[in-house]
Amino acid sequence: MLKNKTEKQHSYDIASMPKVTLHEHIEGTVTPEICLVLAKRHGVNLSDDLIMKDGSYDKKDFPNGRYGYEEGDFMGFINTYDDVANLVRTPEDYYTITKDYLSKNAQEGGIYVELIISPVHMASEVEPKTGKVTLNAEKYKAMLSGMTKATEEIKKETGLETRFIATGVRNMGVENVKEVAELVKDNPHKLVTGFGLAGNENEFEVKDFHEGLVETAHKEAGLPLALHAGEIRDSQSIWDALEAGASRIGHGISAIEDSKLVEELAKKNIMLEVCPTSNRLLVQKLEGSLDKHPLRKLYDAGVRVTINPDDAGIFGTHTGKEYRIAKENFGFSKAEFIDIALCGIEASFSDEATKKKLKNHVYKNLNESDRKSFKDLATKTSNPYLKKRLESRLIEIRQNKAKTRITEIKDNEKTTKAVIIKQRHLSR
Repeated sequence: MLKNKTEKQHSYDIASMPKVTLHEHIEGTVTPEICLVLAKRHGVNLSDDLIMKDGSYDKKDFPNGRYGYEEGDFMGFINTYDDVANLVRTPEDYYTITKDYLSKNAQEGGIYVELIISPVHMASEVEPKTGKVTLNAEKYKAMLSGMTKATEEIKKETGLETRFIATGVRNMGVENVKEVAELVKDNPHKLVTGFGLAGNENEFEVKDFHEGLVETAHKEAGLPLALHAGEIRDSQSIWDALEAGASRIGHGISAIEDSKLVEELAKKNIMLEVCPTSNRLLVQKLEGSLDKHPLRKLYDAGVRVTINPDDAGIFGTHTGKEYRIAKENFGFSKAEFIDIALCGIEASFSDEATKKKLKNHVYKNLNESDRKSFKDLATKTSNPYLKKRLESRLIEIRQNKAKTRITEIKDNEKTTKAVIIKQRHLSR
């Protein structure tokens, strides 16, 4: 674990920094406060131990309430997740939880979010006569409509951009993932811009899902792949995901075990969607601590990373809190965080125009001190992949600064011209 080198280096405001979130499961965003809203809406009596009572936890660290499962209790987490997810039943529910999460994200500096959606949860129906579980396209579209309404309102209010990553659940089986991919392909949506594979990594192999992931979702539907791998399984699972065509890896922290893989990730610009709190709580080899977490080592090796909550509501975290954790535990500087945000934009599954707009926003808000920090960081960095990336950032920073200056000059010229025309008009 790295400690702060100097007070000056780390005296910056996390809250005001631009943040990109690429790994957040929508049902996992439900906070205890929103859980109570949903339970009341559906007339559900919650178990007494689901949510901690006020006064039994640190409200400052868990401002939206805290669930009652014990840290490190994996089955306790799973049971809590299932209980909460089962309360998300209608388009109105999806609107509520999406609006709540995105508004909080925007308040802490969020500029771009990708929400992982599970069509199995959104669209499953049980046929009364046969008992067979099927996916209902109309139900899927209705749930997406609720989410879309929330994203459009948030974008209008804050400017926050949002996209959805449709995801199959590997422990539901190969055929189920294929059905999900078919549903997504046959019902395209403007905000569904990627496809993923989540769930228990120990169930099946990535290659088992080739038809659903590669043939249907990627080739036929044209969706890039972001696959969960290398969280609780070893580095081979990441190689398997890359072989399947993944351009992003959900978690991926086991990569640090394989130096060849680390170099491959850095060389090919493969993004790792890292979730520090989630990893600390669920990855047994970390023993409930971030002391052994490889986030810092991966970044220093030139691997592109983003910092994410995973299940913000269930874990009692959020992107801003994860940034604070990364700052305190891994000593990331402001320049490094800005680089991480830019990596997130570049690896996002949004269109190129949106990526350009977001990057310009980040660059536009840099001050002279930030630009100097970038230059210093690029100079002292020894890893060739990271150094090359940071040097390209410096070029973009200079280009953006020049464009901004030209725009300011043109705006001043327009203002001056307008004043002159007005004066001439008044003097007639």
